[in-house]
Amino acid sequence: MNFKLIEVAIGLIFVYLLLSIFAMVLMEMISTFLRLRGVQLKRTIEKMLFNKDENPQQINTFYLQPLVLFLGDEVSGFNFLNKIFSGKHSKLPSYMRNEDFYTTFLTFINHGEFTDSLSVIQEKVGKAALSKDTKTHLNFLIEKSKDDVEKFKTEMCHWFEECMQRANTWYSRKVQYTLIFLGFCIAVGVNGDTLRIIDKLNNDEKLRTEMVQSAENYIKNNPEVPAEAKAKNDSIKINIAKEYDNLLVDSHNLLGYESNNLTLKNFNMKNDISSLMLKIFGFLLTALAVSLGSNFWFDMLKKMLN
Repeated sequence: MNFKLIEVAIGLIFVYLLLSIFAMVLMEMISTFLRLRGVQLKRTIEKMLFNKDENPQQINTFYLQPLVLFLGDEVSGFNFLNKIFSGKHSKLPSYMRNEDFYTTFLTFINHGEFTDSLSVIQEKVGKAALSKDTKTHLNFLIEKSKDDVEKFKTEMCHWFEECMQRANTWYSRKVQYTLIFLGFCIAVGVNGDTLRIIDKLNNDEKLRTEMVQSAENYIKNNPEVPAEAKAKNDSIKINIAKEYDNLLVDSHNLLGYESNNLTLKNFNMKNDISSLMLKIFGFLLTALAVSLGSNFWFDMLKKMLN
């Protein structure tokens, strides 16, 4: 068995894991500041209830309901950051429970008054500024409920839950595309060229041994993917500079530029275009690896170590 090849693979996967965690930290901060989850939630509800071309402002009216306003919060504790990063998406809730959606919907169509009568709900649905398809679907749910308002509530919550599952799929796809871009930027920023990393691991036995030992210690100290790498709804307060330093330390300075390698001439742009192309190709490989996510590389690393 070629243990050298296995050690190179472990070192490379460990670097991918570190870069993926770093990318997810940045992604969470971007998502928090720009309210990406909140924007996706609002677009999904708009698609469920309204015809954007006919009633472009109805979704804003829906979001003025008290319960929705209570669910929103500030991006951070600093007003200037809230103004800079939130803009028109300030205080958008990133999550809404099924019951909250149902209550807000009844409040919206009944002008703030509560009702538990399906006949009244059906009348209000007919008069509300909802899309034609939405009214058809709601009337179907009302008929299906057979004068049982609790059953109608269950059907509405189930409909909302299904739409949220699709919204999560759309959001995950956007995150993956964003991670490719972030991964490339990070790779360029830390000199995370996959081809260079493989070459250094292959030719430096001491570095290779250190990386394998660090990977083993990392798995031992982290039975699961670190919490920072997992998607969370609350704000993330992480010092990026500290995370960057940790990234370099954990990789035993395999990542990062040396001071004498920061000039363009070192990329041989004039003398050898192919070396520059290979460098970019190495960055692209790293970007694609980062887009797979920290969970993927964490599981892969555990399998390789076993």
